[in-house]
Amino acid sequence: MNDIFDMLSTIARRRKAGSGSPFSSVKATEKWLKALPADSDYDAHHALVEGLERFNAENAAASLSRMKSLLKLEETGLPLQLRIVEQYVRNQASFRLARQALWRETWVFWSLLAEAWLSMLKQAYRNPSSAELKPHVAEFATRALRYAGLVMRWDYHQARNPAASAWRRVHKIYRLVERDGFATQEVRVNARPTHCAREYALVVLMGLVHPLGYRTQEIESIAQLIEGYEPLPLPETVPARGTHTHMVDLSLSEGACILEDDWVQGRRLRYFALRPLIEHLRSLDKTSATVEGSALTQQVASLIERGGIRRSRQRTHRFGRVWVAAGMDNIMTALAQSDADKARPSLEPWMLRDESTEGMGFALSDATALPHGRLVAVSWDPAENVWQLLAIRWNREEDGQHLVGTQRLSRHPKRVEIFFEANAAGGAQEKTWAVFMPMTHVDQGVSNLLIPQTHYRLGAPLMLRDGDTVYRLRLGEVQESHEGWVRVGMDVVGREQFAAAA
Repeated sequence: MNDIFDMLSTIARRRKAGSGSPFSSVKATEKWLKALPADSDYDAHHALVEGLERFNAENAAASLSRMKSLLKLEETGLPLQLRIVEQYVRNQASFRLARQALWRETWVFWSLLAEAWLSMLKQAYRNPSSAELKPHVAEFATRALRYAGLVMRWDYHQARNPAASAWRRVHKIYRLVERDGFATQEVRVNARPTHCAREYALVVLMGLVHPLGYRTQEIESIAQLIEGYEPLPLPETVPARGTHTHMVDLSLSEGACILEDDWVQGRRLRYFALRPLIEHLRSLDKTSATVEGSALTQQVASLIERGGIRRSRQRTHRFGRVWVAAGMDNIMTALAQSDADKARPSLEPWMLRDESTEGMGFALSDATALPHGRLVAVSWDPAENVWQLLAIRWNREEDGQHLVGTQRLSRHPKRVEIFFEANAAGGAQEKTWAVFMPMTHVDQGVSNLLIPQTHYRLGAPLMLRDGDTVYRLRLGEVQESHEGWVRVGMDVVGREQFAAAA
């Protein structure tokens, strides 16, 4: 009987030893790393990727020992990753299958490192017994941001837009560290000093360039141009007219956009001063050794300057003439019910070029002053009084044509009357017209109101009359400004029939 128990104990010990983690301690991790294949970078890299997969799959509690093990994996993996990337860039002209394998190896490596450091960051905040990890929060966050940004960059290599969840991740990480004062705390990654704000800025800038369609070598050259620029513009919380040129909303699942003439300040809005970077890129045109290199820096400067071209939905080529009312005066006239006594809006014929669920693209024969953020109402037949409301997001010249890109704000905008109650404190008291914009997407779950800037006060109660119904609203935060008008969120407090309200 004792022999049986001894045999069972021996089997149990062997199973426990066989199932033990190679990352249970720093020494165990170093021993595992020494056993990596030495005769092939690809084989060693692949084994390291499998090791990172196992490290993340263990789902073990974060600790200083586990952090040091992950640092050892990173320290060994980054030089290997660099050589794999160099092979990947060199193999673009040939070896299609090898090129795809190298891309996947690289993408998975960045993804696993981003996941591992994000897990460390989460546990440093959520685990009650993680007090020893709190001094390393800036290090965790900086690495999580850097590797998440590299995953997004590698998506561009496959002509893929980064997922909305990727933007949400980097926004949330940056909000967290900025809130706790770690945004500019310096750490060293791959023997180079950096910090969270810098890594976040690099992600935002690559998003502005939006290098879909660029060749692999060009994408990597663009990244090196941006990373090599000092001082890199960092996000700031307070807008400065004449200084800041771009803005990012940390509450949205997208990157930055260009600022407009009418500015707003928001709790989750961050501002970038990119004019020095644009001028630096333009100056490289004059000193570039090749025509191709000069054209690339010029393109990058132009893309950043106009706010990038972000299209998260597939566009369908659709040609035909539409009628456009540009500017708020013409839009308000167009949205009024068509009566013989009412003024006719000033309409322009525009040629539709393409369309998606989020917007429309146009090709114009003449150059027109169309600042970003300008509102336009579009209709196929003005006699039907059916309009869509769009905002201009970019414009450029291509093959002698003037191209304009717009974002759809509402498919069914409606002109409504707004006013403050007689006893309301502050704000303009007179009645005026506004535009109610029902939610564009069902999953968006919110409708907006476009009102004159003179009528906006955060949290102010406002009356809205639509036909015989009066709604009591409470104004929310400004979503965007449009040439003297602001697009705001709102809460409906109550409603009643007009006769009763009067």
